Amino acid sequence: MQRRLALMITLSFLSSLAMGLLAPIYPLFILNRFSVSVIDIGFLFTVFGFTSALFKVIAGKMVDVYGKERIFLAGVLIGAICSIAYIFASNIIQLYLLEFLFGVSYALEDPARLAMIAELGGRKRRGLMFGISESAYEIAGSIAALIATIIVSNFGFETVFIACSGCQIVSGFVIIGTSSKRF
Repeated sequence: MQRRLALMITLSFLSSLAMGLLAPIYPLFILNRFSVSVIDIGFLFTVFGFTSALFKVIAGKMVDVYGKERIFLAGVLIGAICSIAYIFASNIIQLYLLEFLFGVSYALEDPARLAMIAELGGRKRRGLMFGISESAYEIAGSIAALIATIIVSNFGFETVFIACSGCQIVSGFVIIGTSSKRF
């Protein structure tokens, strides 16, 4: 039980850290690198949000059919690739495509992570497990904002995207290393 709780805390922390690293610097990155307006940034965030929302239902069904570990792993792999791809994006159309794919990635990860939390808690401790996991998620997101700004200030935007990808890759390794299922 304690090992699985540590797993959930780690996954929640890494998931939030990966997303949280991008959130505060993403608009600055876009405005500094591309000839776009603030409206474009709003549309990019909207593409991510709508894609994530629309695909979560499908992802939830996929979790039921293929297993939460596999779907979570697929999500983090897509996310890791997208994070690195931002470095190579050269126009706004590529950014829209990346936001769409990142939305799919997040849609795959979130229901799978939540299903793992629900399973871990069982009937009597489900609320406690959600509380612990979501606290780790929020703490990581809060820390990530500060970390991202420090990284950008000292090393540039590209390093943040590499760190984000690294968090997602580590999440994938954690799932592979702790799962009883063969991938």
